[in-house]
Amino acid sequence: MNSDYMVEIVDLHKWFGFHEVLKGVNLKVKPSEVLVIVGPSGSGKSTMLRCVNGLEHASSGHIFVEGVDITDHKADINAIRQKVGIVFQSFNLFPHLTTMRNVTLAPLKVRKADSAETEDKAMRMLERVGLKDKADAYPAHLSGGQQQRVAIARALAMDPDLMLFDEVTSALDPELVKEVLDVMKDLAREGMTMLVVTHEMGFAKEVGDRLIFMDEGIIVEEGPPEQIFTNPKSPRAIDFFSKILSHL
Repeated sequence: MNSDYMVEIVDLHKWFGFHEVLKGVNLKVKPSEVLVIVGPSGSGKSTMLRCVNGLEHASSGHIFVEGVDITDHKADINAIRQKVGIVFQSFNLFPHLTTMRNVTLAPLKVRKADSAETEDKAMRMLERVGLKDKADAYPAHLSGGQQQRVAIARALAMDPDLMLFDEVTSALDPELVKEVLDVMKDLAREGMTMLVVTHEMGFAKEVGDRLIFMDEGIIVEEGPPEQIFTNPKSPRAIDFFSKILSHL
C-alpha cells in the first residue's frame, strides 16, 4: 500500500454483535494533515478512531498506518500503537500518581527508557502544554482542562507520528475548552498529523485541512471545512450543519 499516506483505510467494516457500526469506510490521510471528523452521535466516528489505534479490531477491510497493515494478524500492534497517540473525552489519568508519574509511566514501562531522560522529556512535554509548574500535583488538584492537557502530554511523551483526539473537550466546562484547543492548534502548527473527532466547529474551520461528515457508519461528505460548512450537498449534512452552525 502507498506509504506516502500516514493513514489509509480501505473498505473498513466493524460489527458489534448484529449491529454494523462502520459500513465500508475509505479514507486517506497525508502526513501533517489535520483531519476533522464530525457527525451525529452513533455515526461511527469514535469507533473509526479506535480501529486506527488498534483498540478495536476491524471486522473486515484494511487499515494502513505508515504503510503497515495493522489489520494483519502478523502486525506488531504494540509497536504501531507507540506511534499512534490517542486522547479520549475522559482523561484516564491515574489518580494516585502525580502529573509527572502519569506522563513518564508509559515510556518507562513500555519503552524501558532511561529514567532521567524520560523525566527530562516529560518536563518538556508538560512545559509544551503549559503545566510545568504542576509536575508534582495529583489529578484531583487539577482542573478538567489541566487534566486533559496532562493526557495530551502523556501521549506526546511516546513520540507519536499520529495523534487521535476523540471529543477531548466535550466533558469540559466552556471556559476550559480554549486551553485544550490552544494546545491542539500548536501541535497542528508544528506539523503533527491529527485525526480529530469534535463538535468544535470554530476549531475545525481554523485548523482543519479537511473535514469529513459521517452518518450511519459511512463518510457522507468530505472537503475543506469552509466548503462543507457553507455548501453541504447531502440532505443529512445540510440538516446537521444548519443546527450546529446556528450556534456559532
